[in-house]
Amino acid sequence: MNDKAKARLYTLTSISCFAWLVQAMLQDRQKGQMWSLLNLIFYGCIILVILYTAYSAVQMWKMNGKSVKKQQSLRKQS
Repeated sequence: MNDKAKARLYTLTSISCFAWLVQAMLQDRQKGQMWSLLNLIFYGCIILVILYTAYSAVQMWKMNGKSVKKQQSLRKQS
């Protein structure tokens, strides 16, 4: 799997986890259990996953862009 595919996978994971978080919060709100301890722990864990995967996706997109620019400059020099 190349870096571009990994970046896409991280992006999809981040978006999916965000949708899961919103859906879970809405359901818990309807049940009146939004602020229970277990739900708060779950929200915290999902938020960490969202932030980590989004950060990783951005880093990989940046690295991928730099490697493409280096390859283009090497082609121009040769």
